[in-house]
Amino acid sequence: MSKETVLNRATPTMSAGTSRVSPTGEKAGPAEQTSKGAWAHDRIARRAYELYDKRGRQEGRGLEDWLNAERQLVSASGQS
Repeated sequence: MSKETVLNRATPTMSAGTSRVSPTGEKAGPAEQTSKGAWAHDRIARRAYELYDKRGRQEGRGLEDWLNAERQLVSASGQS
């Protein structure tokens, strides 16, 4: 018997370093410290989700969203 892992892609995951916010908008706990790599990954993930949301949540273009988000963030950090 095998176990299957089911991911709910409609709900973004929360990673370490993300402050938890209650429904009333209050912080529910302190953010955990993360490495620079994890922080960059989280920023890319958030931007990729924004791109996905902006184009109407069309499925099947996750890699394109990720690469565009990565490109935008690298470009923005180079202009600073």
